[in-house]
Amino acid sequence: MNKLLIITTLLCWVTNPSLLSQSTSTATLEIKFTGIRNNEGYITVGINNTPEGWPREPQMSDRWKKQHIEAGVFTAKIEDLKYGTYAISVLDDENINEEMDMFIGIPKEGWGFSMNPPFKLSAPKFEACSFLVNKPYMQITINLRYAGKGR
Repeated sequence: MNKLLIITTLLCWVTNPSLLSQSTSTATLEIKFTGIRNNEGYITVGINNTPEGWPREPQMSDRWKKQHIEAGVFTAKIEDLKYGTYAISVLDDENINEEMDMFIGIPKEGWGFSMNPPFKLSAPKFEACSFLVNKPYMQITINLRYAGKGR
């Protein structure tokens, strides 16, 4: 019985080696942020792979000092991202206080979401921002918006 199990397992691996690699596949995600109004502070992202906590409680996060910005564009990479579905929220944290600054409920700093959903008075749903990471190298663009700046 044990020999049969071993032979069957080996045959599965030999005939379909991708079964092993699928569970450990990772990607590099390049994100192009557009519409950035200045080079002060950091671009901060919150990353969720489920709707749980979206967008205020990210399951992962990253941030980059804004530099080499040309025509309002900044590019960054997230490496070793496991294949799966993700949604990304973005804060242009100009004053580096790690929170969205508001004035009477209106954001004073830039924001954005993956898949660039239309602007509404509340944060978009996870499903409107989610995308599939399923290749070793992927690129997305996130357009930043600023209240009162026509973006």
